[in-house]
Amino acid sequence: MDTTPQIPQYATLPSRHFWRRAVACIVDIIIFQAVILIAVYCISTVIPLDFRFAGWSYTQCSVEVPDQLAKRIDVGWPLKPGEVRINQICEVSQIGSEKQRYLQTGVSRQTDYGTSARWLAVPVDADGNPVVETESVYPSLISGIVNIALLALAFAYFSANGRRTIGKKLMGLRVQSVDGKNPGLGIEFRREILKFCPYLLFIAAAFALPVFPTEDFDTLLRMSHDGYTLLDNGAAVFFEIILGIAALIWWFLPLIFWRGQTFYDRICACKVVKS
Repeated sequence: MDTTPQIPQYATLPSRHFWRRAVACIVDIIIFQAVILIAVYCISTVIPLDFRFAGWSYTQCSVEVPDQLAKRIDVGWPLKPGEVRINQICEVSQIGSEKQRYLQTGVSRQTDYGTSARWLAVPVDADGNPVVETESVYPSLISGIVNIALLALAFAYFSANGRRTIGKKLMGLRVQSVDGKNPGLGIEFRREILKFCPYLLFIAAAFALPVFPTEDFDTLLRMSHDGYTLLDNGAAVFFEIILGIAALIWWFLPLIFWRGQTFYDRICACKVVKS
């Protein structure tokens, strides 16, 4: 009888394709987002839209502030010793929406640790007059949700029923169900919506940030002179860190522990394999 001890045979985990999946996803997002931007731009030339893409804007600032407004700022927010005034009007261009004009006024001063500055930004009308009113977050929220839905639909259509996105073709990957079949459009769309959940959390976080105050412009100037800051940057950074951690857990942690399946892969009973 052969008494030679047998070496234990461990099941080999399937490849996680981490870098392949990451590169394929980045390539596909760039392509699909470019197509969506071009489509929205073409539609906006015919039909007025208010479709705001977060991060897809162009800002141009000038120092041409009306004298009357500059004097009003000097009275409401007088300079302290060592401070320097900075006034400028900026135009923000956004694909799918009209240009928006903002007055940026602030003061800077030199300290032992460098230059510090405090800013106040308020919308202005065509004549350069401040328009202080509550800013609605609904246009940005709805635009963000629609943009994610379009991205998810594009991913789902080109991944369902045996098809592959350009990124997956380049990386040699394919989405399959756990039983080896090709998932349909409905399952793929649900999978892609779940994939983009962290983005939806980023968009929804806009409700947790302060809205534009309703005080009149002169009151805002006095508040700024006393040290008031319109937006709490610390709160914004805190939300970004928390949501960033959530995104890392949602996308990357399961690839380490769950044999190459993400949370949304497991929920939809799918897997990514080499084609």
